[in-house]
Amino acid sequence: MDEDIQRLIERSRYPEALEQLLNRYERKVFRMALAFLREPNRAEEVTQDIFVKIWRAMPDYDGRASPGTWLYAIARNTCLSATRSEAYRKTVPLDAIAEPAASTDTASLKLELERLVGRLPPIQRAAITLFYLEDKRVDEVATLLQMPEGTVKSHLHRARRSLGEMIRNNDHEL
Repeated sequence: MDEDIQRLIERSRYPEALEQLLNRYERKVFRMALAFLREPNRAEEVTQDIFVKIWRAMPDYDGRASPGTWLYAIARNTCLSATRSEAYRKTVPLDAIAEPAASTDTASLKLELERLVGRLPPIQRAAITLFYLEDKRVDEVATLLQMPEGTVKSHLHRARRSLGEMIRNNDHEL
């Protein structure tokens, strides 16, 4: 699927390659950034930064990985860097946040699930997002997150266990 992009990069047709990467991966990269950062505006900024980095790195692309895998590696590293730099994050007292009304409609269930996933550590959020929302296989998640498959499985297991505990402890509005 990425062979056409790889050929464009090899032929130094960078604008066309970037356009195809954007068409194919922009939404997925944004969802990954959102999973890491939990803030849509910040995720949008980081997504733009990722594609600027891709543009600048195209002449150095060596073809060892598919363009999609290469892009996800850059995206993951950029998201992790952005997460680390968010140490100055603004905080809001918990009592200042209004509790959402209980609802059983699909949209509110989805929002609640996103809120619970958002409480996971960044690496677990990334693993859950790639595996369940992006429908990636464990080996693909391992490649994208640059870690062994066993480590990915551990992160997925811990994330599922944490989500289960949150639900059992009524840390939700489902």
